[in-house]
Amino acid sequence: MATPTTSGQRLRTCRACGKKFEYPVKGNPATRHHCEDCVILPPDTRKILERLNTRVTQLERELKLLQSKVAPPAAPPAPTPSVPAA
Repeated sequence: MATPTTSGQRLRTCRACGKKFEYPVKGNPATRHHCEDCVILPPDTRKILERLNTRVTQLERELKLLQSKVAPPAAPPAPTPSVPAA
């Protein structure tokens, strides 16, 4: 269960994994930019994860925008009148 944030704590989003976390929390190794899980990763790995997370977030926004712009399906074509055989 999440603890309520005090005046000094803020809800942050990890740059590497996108997880929401409170910062600062006494005794927690999390930094301003990385959660307690990602802060232990090597810096090069975190950098790659940050780029991937940024790209995934960007693609999700673009997909949502495109889905909202999709027009409703067009009405089916009207049937052509049949011509009696002569």
